[in-house]
Amino acid sequence: MANIHGYRVVTSEGKLVGHVAGESATALVVECGSWPRKVWRALPRQFVSVDEHTSSVLIQVSSEMLAMSPKLKQGVPVDDQTVASWWGVD
Repeated sequence: MANIHGYRVVTSEGKLVGHVAGESATALVVECGSWPRKVWRALPRQFVSVDEHTSSVLIQVSSEMLAMSPKLKQGVPVDDQTVASWWGVD
């Protein structure tokens, strides 16, 4: 997978939900919202597809499901096992 940092993150309906702010071995970190209410959430790679031509990542879960996932702290490494467990892919 190419370097996708900064790619737009969109739902299957075309709704923008954020940007790729980081990556771990098995997940993407999605930055949602705007300052001062920015939040970071992890999404397993198996729920995304990348479109390099439009610099976007299509998520295969609803924006509501992403919004319910646990918040991450900025700059703290992603715990891939915890992310997989929350999403039910462990």
